[in-house]
Amino acid sequence: MEETERTVLFTDTYTTDAKTDRQMFRRIRRLPRLLVFALSTAFLAYLVYLFVTMLQWSKETGEPLSSNSSVWILVLGVLLYALIVVREFLAPDTFSKRQARQLSESYGTEHITIEASFSDDAVDFHNEASDADMRVPYASLNLLTETEDLFLIRTAQRQIIALSKAGLDGTDVPGFRAFMDEKCPNAKRKWRKAKQL
Repeated sequence: MEETERTVLFTDTYTTDAKTDRQMFRRIRRLPRLLVFALSTAFLAYLVYLFVTMLQWSKETGEPLSSNSSVWILVLGVLLYALIVVREFLAPDTFSKRQARQLSESYGTEHITIEASFSDDAVDFHNEASDADMRVPYASLNLLTETEDLFLIRTAQRQIIALSKAGLDGTDVPGFRAFMDEKCPNAKRKWRKAKQL
């Protein structure tokens, strides 16, 4: 049985790069990263409290801070805090490099191009590097969000698909948002607010 011709309403072409990989990581890992920073801030507050307590102890007893066994807990705590914060700041770059390495191992290139065609009932994706096609019905999309340069679509299988705002035909960003709102009414949507002039 022959497939009927689909009317394409939007098209998009996206080629991965380091900048957009970092944007995607920051967006999809936003809540866990905020939690890490919040817990790190609470941990830092505890370290400051511990240091103040040790200073008071030193003043009351006349003993130097170095004679207090808790000073090593403080030093280790400061090092742990620094490690956690540095790791979180470097995480987007680490993710981008890992993505490039995986693409290079899989396809022999650090960048792949994805083409997307949005019809009335589904979106079709084509990966040029692997020559693979995938059709995703709108009903199976459960999260629609965006970064400065990308639209991010998450499927029910938790697969993240990135689309380039610049690669959107006619760069009709507001029209695309409205289209996706209509097609995916049950998906969570986290659109960026328009910048005020």
